[in-house]
Amino acid sequence: MFKLMSFRGDARGDAAFWPLAERSHDGAGRIYFLFGRLAAVGRRLAAELAKELAARRAMRSLASLDDRMLRDIGLERGQIDHAVRQGRQGARRASDAGSDLLRWS
Repeated sequence: MFKLMSFRGDARGDAAFWPLAERSHDGAGRIYFLFGRLAAVGRRLAAELAKELAARRAMRSLASLDDRMLRDIGLERGQIDHAVRQGRQGARRASDAGSDLLRWS
């Protein structure tokens, strides 16, 4: 029912005890590994592309608002890009840093 395992090596060495030690050294295993890595890179690229397209869509919709409406939500026209990518708090921090530089210079 249960197989008794020991730390003693046998003809296969440590691979009998450690399943991760059994690596396929044939060409097919490497091909599957490379296809897996390529698929992961493709998924990551697709996610980044979707994120960029969503950011550009948000920037276009914010840019279509007039200055009064932007002020109502706490933004200025020059902060749209930063607000979309970093959030409104990030845009506010950036403008605070700019006003601090103007005040102290």
